[in-house]
Amino acid sequence: MKNIFTLMMLALMAVGLSSCLEESCEENRLVQGFTPITVTPDSWRSSSFFCGVPQPVCEGTSFYVYEQYLFMMEGTQGLHIFDNSDSNNPVPVTFMEAPGGQGLSVRNDILYMNQYTDLVAFDLSDPTKPALVGRTEDVFEPYSVFAQVLPNDEFVVDWEPTNERRVIDCSSENFSRDVFWDRGIAFASNENALSFDSNRSGAVSTPSGGTPETVGTGGSLARFTIANSTLYAVDDNSLKAFDLSDPNQPEYKININLGWGIETIFPAGDELYIGSTTGMHIFSIADPLQPELLSTFEHVLSCDPVVVSGDLAYVTLWGGRDCGSVGDQLEIIDVSDPRNPTSLQVTPMSSSHGLGVAEGKLFLCSQWEGLKVFDLDDNGLLGEQLDHVTGINARDVIVLPQDNDLIVLGYFQDGIQQYDYNDNGKLTETSRISVCD
Repeated sequence: MKNIFTLMMLALMAVGLSSCLEESCEENRLVQGFTPITVTPDSWRSSSFFCGVPQPVCEGTSFYVYEQYLFMMEGTQGLHIFDNSDSNNPVPVTFMEAPGGQGLSVRNDILYMNQYTDLVAFDLSDPTKPALVGRTEDVFEPYSVFAQVLPNDEFVVDWEPTNERRVIDCSSENFSRDVFWDRGIAFASNENALSFDSNRSGAVSTPSGGTPETVGTGGSLARFTIANSTLYAVDDNSLKAFDLSDPNQPEYKININLGWGIETIFPAGDELYIGSTTGMHIFSIADPLQPELLSTFEHVLSCDPVVVSGDLAYVTLWGGRDCGSVGDQLEIIDVSDPRNPTSLQVTPMSSSHGLGVAEGKLFLCSQWEGLKVFDLDDNGLLGEQLDHVTGINARDVIVLPQDNDLIVLGYFQDGIQQYDYNDNGKLTETSRISVCD
């Protein structure tokens, strides 16, 4: 009898719990249907990379600076090149059709870019007509940040919205999925959820062989970087290294699995700092083609760009549906011993995204809140806010301290905004590269 009573109580509790769960399931999502537009590998590998009259920027997704030139990716369609010798007046140079391109870095006048799953190299001797000089095939994953490939081996180049919309409640198995498929149609909250992004690099350096190399500079949301005559790239779950001994024919040397959620890469001396949704990985590249994992600094589930200055790493952690948490903060980490990184300061933030550090200042992109400038004290810790500009949905920033210049990449229709900054951190707008309607 006692056992029967116990079973009855457990059953009543289960019903009560189920009822509570059902009552709490009140959130709904509206999703849109999209049909993929595809091409075959033979088609995109035969592309001419045509260069012609400069075109309007319509979807700026990543940016990069090499010498006086500013590069801006146009979605996965092509590459805009500007002469930015005068940041008050950037001059369009050319637009190169580059289907599938996203990540890019430049070393000694050779531009490296992915084309879907391949790595391609271009001679920039004439920036008006970059010339294809090499291709390394099938080095990036067939479904990753660099390529979306369907089971029939067709590559997705764009998405066509359909008239079909659905409301998904939190009891649906598809509720927590950014994208789900049904009868050949992909469903997502918006087209941005169907796509991925990229980009980065870093200045004049001397590789282990002693020959100077000139490389460019990118933002903090990079997936490409160059150090010690080696190109490094990160996709969703791995670090890849390419030997640039023959600059025209990069040689794919190693792939290191890092687990899912890899987002950004930043070089500092003989180390790489890799941001992920769960932590920051530090690799030694003293042996450039054999990266060695030194440590992993774990943090809350969030999106995680990282930049390094001296012995300090600066990390923004922001949440939201795509990043796994609600929190938003800036964390400063002591990396003087890269095998034992230690948190020094955590500061709550709002809408923090890409960032840059130079000359005792931290420049923070705060999405719809604009761009903020903070003082760093003598120990490199966060001090007072020095300036704050609005009017740009700030996503990422390139700092050029030699000219006291900032280049800020915006979301959506905000294009690129350039600023000068003075010793007090005050910003002055110099020019804007707008995008088309």
